[in-house]
Amino acid sequence: MRVVFIFSGLPHYLVKLLNKINSGNDIEVIVIIPKNKSTTLGSGVHESFDGIEFKVIHLEETKQWYGKPFFKDFKKVLIEEKPSAIISGWPYFLTYIFSPALLFYIKRNKIQLIAREIPFTVPGYHEIFSDFEKRCVESQKSEAIFKSKLAFLNLKLLRKVLYTFIIDKSLLYTEQGVDIIHSYGLKRERITTTYNSPDTEDILQTILSVNQNFHELKRKKYRLIHVGRLVKWKNVDLIIKAVNLLKNDFPEIELVIIGKGEEEKALKSLVNDLNLDAYVSFKGAIYEGEAQSIEFLQSGIYVLAGMGGLSINEAMIHGLPIICSVADGTEKHLVFDEKNGAYFKDNDLNSLAEAIKKVFHADMIAMGSYSKAIILDKINIKTVTKAFIEGIKS
Repeated sequence: MRVVFIFSGLPHYLVKLLNKINSGNDIEVIVIIPKNKSTTLGSGVHESFDGIEFKVIHLEETKQWYGKPFFKDFKKVLIEEKPSAIISGWPYFLTYIFSPALLFYIKRNKIQLIAREIPFTVPGYHEIFSDFEKRCVESQKSEAIFKSKLAFLNLKLLRKVLYTFIIDKSLLYTEQGVDIIHSYGLKRERITTTYNSPDTEDILQTILSVNQNFHELKRKKYRLIHVGRLVKWKNVDLIIKAVNLLKNDFPEIELVIIGKGEEEKALKSLVNDLNLDAYVSFKGAIYEGEAQSIEFLQSGIYVLAGMGGLSINEAMIHGLPIICSVADGTEKHLVFDEKNGAYFKDNDLNSLAEAIKKVFHADMIAMGSYSKAIILDKINIKTVTKAFIEGIKS
């Protein structure tokens, strides 16, 4: 069966997942992405077109009359490729509501419509604005859904139409999202939790190679590491400030920051202002491979102070305890307090510092082993690929 995926771009981790889905599973993957940078692609997202084993179609993305982007010549692609299913997420799946002729063609040709969402950012249909606002992190609150209660109600109404009358199936990152999407009218048996994962098989091979070739590597207990784009909602400044609070109690503490982004200059200025140059180092953008594994394997704790996701999986496969707050919902399946890390209160410096202290005083080797076991046994590229395939074929 042919399956069309619609994305705003192709991050490197997606390429590897789609290759797995496309490989020997009776599913032929076709990806549609914008010709030019999408208005919906996050700032600083690293795209990769290396090693692609599936068909990629670049279409012009244009702003539609209802204010959101979609693709020119999309129907022409459907006519030529004859897919069995289309997998898309926000905001692309809104076109099924506002383009009735396209929807009629899709339904007439019995093409399954599958939604792929991160339910962390979606309110339940019966959830009131104040409750949704309480459970969301501060970095989310610049989004349109928070600008007015009317916008909040409109977005819920659109999803109600989609999931009650249009969407056939849903693929979700988290189990908690099942109740949310079901509240909009989609039957539970049509919702599959896929989880999310980088290519853990590839990372394990890289770790093996690093251990064979770099015998002098040693894990430093008090070395914190953060990997991700340097953007405001990652709250990297909070980790720097935590190091400043803890440096007297833990003189060996250090922080390695991997990533680039619009906040880099401000973060370096903060390090300078706090006289932390001896404690904090910026390594630039390292997306995968031996260079990244070397940094993980020399570190003691992975810290994610803001939103994120796959970097947690990457750190765990390297045997690291995790400290995080509210990431993207996937952390609830990965990080267990006192088992393989600690949680702290969102955007709270003192809470973060206490969480770091807590892990420093714990059995960090056992925590790291627990992290790695979760990836090896439960959430890895094999289990995620299998879930995607089952969700598509069911």
